[in-house]
Formats: sequence, structure tokens, C-alpha cells
Amino acid sequence: MSSRLAQAAVRAAHTPRAFDRALLIAAFAALLAATVAAPVQAINVSASSSGYGLFVDINALNTFNLDAGPLPVNVSGVAPAPYADAATVLNVSIGSDIPLLVEGDVTAGAVSATASSNVDGGPGSRITSASGGIVDGGIDVVTLPIAGPGVALLGLDATLSSTAQISGDFGSLAAVGTTTIQDLDLVLNAIPVDLSAYVNVAVAPNTSVNLAAIGIANASLILNEQIIAGDQSSIVVNAFHLNVNIANSIVAEVILGHSQAQMTARPIPEPSAVALAAIGFVGVCRARRRRA
Repeated sequence: MSSRLAQAAVRAAHTPRAFDRALLIAAFAALLAATVAAPVQAINVSASSSGYGLFVDINALNTFNLDAGPLPVNVSGVAPAPYADAATVLNVSIGSDIPLLVEGDVTAGAVSATASSNVDGGPGSRITSASGGIVDGGIDVVTLPIAGPGVALLGLDATLSSTAQISGDFGSLAAVGTTTIQDLDLVLNAIPVDLSAYVNVAVAPNTSVNLAAIGIANASLILNEQIIAGDQSSIVVNAFHLNVNIANSIVAEVILGHSQAQMTARPIPEPSAVALAAIGFVGVCRARRRRA
């Protein structure tokens, strides 16, 4: 198309009072060529990532609250410049109780997270990633603890983790998330939830466990929850995400193994495209001045 415009400019230059028209056509041809010129490389402009292993928010019988996390705290980064952050919290023990009515605790042998990126504002492929995990995690909330062991409103044992990663360059970003479950047992409102099929296997993204089928209404459980942007520039992964509202007797959200990553890239025009754009811009300006 740009060659036809250039030929038109040459023909127009041989007609009376046509120089301005020829100059304008040639300038637009240069601008068009600059527009369609393909970039030869790109830069990853910015990135961010974060992770945590444990978040718990539980309310029971409208009077009891048990909150923990996110743990570890503030494992995150923003690039450029490159960063690498990591933290582990050992021997977690957080408890709450209303005497004779309800009691609960959150425990963990270790809760860990990482966040890293090598995005430095330069050209070429880069990687941004995060992870979050918990080892020997436990949540126990029981009502009427004076009646023997009481009634288990929520019981959970877990060892699991997740990772989130963005890699690549402009036009070729790739988001990848993983979840690893080594141990997972759950009881809700005294009803055991069999999750053995998801232990030590590859869990498909966004696996929803049908809790209503075993008599637990108003509750959702998603394993290997993944939220990925359409252009693959961001990803959020939760290894375990539970939401519960059982007759307002227990309202809870539990997230274990959280990780998220994001990266922004842009193309770098090749030098010839920049030159053509400059020539076109100058040509248009000159043609307008002559016509004025």
C-alpha cells in the first residue's frame, strides 16, 4: 500500500500546483510504513508478585471470631528493579474461645511464601513468580466443648502449596499455576468431607468439590483455584479456598497456599520504523506550512 502511495506522489509532482499534494502523499506513505513496521524486540516494563500460606476468617454462633493471617506477612515485590523475597513462620498457634460455648484454634508447623522477579526494564524474556504453602496446618472449631469432644463446626488438616508464574515477552506472555496437596482432611458441621482423591495427584485447575451432595448447603470449596487474565499477563492461584455459611451458625473463609504474579510488556519499534515516522511527521508539517 505504501508503494502505491509513493507512486501516486511521483505522478502528482509532474502536474501543475501539485508539489504540496505530492509532499503530503509521500509523508502519509512514510507514516503508514512506520505504522505497519513490525517490532524486533520488546521490554518487560513492570511486574509484581506476592504469596502467603494461611488466611483464616471464622465467625461462629454470631459471637465467636477466629482470625489468622495472611501469614507470612508482606512477602511481595514490585519490579523494576529485580527482587527476591521469602519468609517462613514456624509453630503457628492462634486461639479464641467463648467459655462453655465455642472454642477454636489455628495451628501450623510452618507457613511459608516467596516472591521474585528478574524484570529490569530491559529487552528479552523475563520471569515473575510467587509461592505460598503450609505444613501440618490445622483448624479446629467446636461448639459445646463441655459435652465430651463437642460438635465439630470446622475441622481441617492440611499440607499443601501453590505457585504462580508469568514468563515471556510482549505478545508471548505465559501464565502457569500449580497446586500440590500432600495431606487434606476436612469436617464441616460434623460431616466428614472425603478429599482423599485429591491428595498426591495432579489437581485440575478450578476443581469444585460438591459439598451440597453430602448435605452441606451454602458452602463452596475450590481446589487449585486459578484466575488468569485473557492476555496471560496475570495469575492468582489458591491451593485451597473454602467459603461457608451454615445457617449462620458458622461463617468462614479459609485460603491456604496463595500465590499471584503479574507482568506488563510492550514492543520496541525497530529503528527504521522510527525514522519513517519522523520523516512522515516532518513532511506533513512542511506541507501544511506551504499550503498556509
